[in-house]
Amino acid sequence: MVKAHLVNHTHWDREWYFTTMDAQVLSEQVFTEILDELEKNHKANFCLDGQTSIVDDYVEIHPEAVKRIQKLVSEKRLFVGPWYTQTDALNPDAESIIRNLVIGIKETQEKYGNPMMVGYLPDTFGFNAQLPTLLNEVGIDNFIFWRGINFDKITDSVYFNWKGLANKKVVAIDFPFGYFTGKISPDDQKHLKEMVTKRLDPAIKFEAEHGNHNDVLIPSGMDQLNIVKNIFKTVKKINEISANQIVIDTYPNFVKLLKGKQNELPDYQVEIRLPTYARVHRTIGAVRYKLKKESFLLEQKILRRVEPLVVIGKKAGINIGNGILIKLWKKLLECQAHDSMGGSVTDNVVVDILHRYKEANEIADGIENMIEKKIAESLKLTSKQIILFNTDPHEFKGRKSFTLLTNY
Repeated sequence: MVKAHLVNHTHWDREWYFTTMDAQVLSEQVFTEILDELEKNHKANFCLDGQTSIVDDYVEIHPEAVKRIQKLVSEKRLFVGPWYTQTDALNPDAESIIRNLVIGIKETQEKYGNPMMVGYLPDTFGFNAQLPTLLNEVGIDNFIFWRGINFDKITDSVYFNWKGLANKKVVAIDFPFGYFTGKISPDDQKHLKEMVTKRLDPAIKFEAEHGNHNDVLIPSGMDQLNIVKNIFKTVKKINEISANQIVIDTYPNFVKLLKGKQNELPDYQVEIRLPTYARVHRTIGAVRYKLKKESFLLEQKILRRVEPLVVIGKKAGINIGNGILIKLWKKLLECQAHDSMGGSVTDNVVVDILHRYKEANEIADGIENMIEKKIAESLKLTSKQIILFNTDPHEFKGRKSFTLLTNY
């Protein structure tokens, strides 16, 4: 008999065919009910989609909920982080992906407690080959995902060791049937036998056979889906129907279980973005090109100009607070969530994304202008002098052109 580890979660897009404000209206109800159910049912647990930004959005509406969240996180019954937003894993710069994790982990620690240290991207549309290395950079040695797998060309196991540069690796855990494999909605509860025999048990059988596993992971959730009320009662009914053993578990616990068997798992290296079992939406690499261009230009501005200038400014006694830099990065990271970055959003949402890019560029330009002005003033430059900054980490050889404004 196979043991299926059921994890109750919700996948929460901040914006998609709906806006961020629409999502906040819904979260105001759903997240409150999640907290209420966890406090009522002390053995239940819930994963809040592995991103801190949606918790921040909720706390902005319900600041009184912070202590409730902190308590549940400390009890390891509510799981938050490690991402700030559920990132696209192909278009953003590698540094943006790392900053997404750094900010998500840091902010979770400061506001809510220990983050869920799981590389959790259940709905991202394909993954770059160096994601294992990037995850290792922040201390994460595992990865849970859905899209992009092919059991003939990549590996014949749903669980495997995924390697990146410098031989850095993560234990990779695939959802071959998506993050809704074990979904238990109110409608599913009305037709529990059909759900178990036609969806759940076949999925467990498939996962067990692909790698010869006695323990398999079954996510139980869906887009913007609420917590399963009285989940132990429902799981008891499922066990009466299923040919397998269903137990309630958490993602960190299953990762720990699998890491104990890591030496038995096959190895794989290179990207994951094949559309065999789920769409990876390859065409979104080209649609809404302006969003991707704005992301690239802003990344270059931050990484090659703003942050180097902050370091130069610090040496000159000009201190720019980390808070304003984090706010700048957050504006960018909100635009790099998988749906937002992919452009698989409505025209109404595009307006919001472009406005965030506008605000981020204003912050970046403001920091740059502030540092340049203060350095120029400290050097007592006259109106006939020009100062040029080389913010690249190497000597510049070549020509520079500039526009000069005069009174003549």
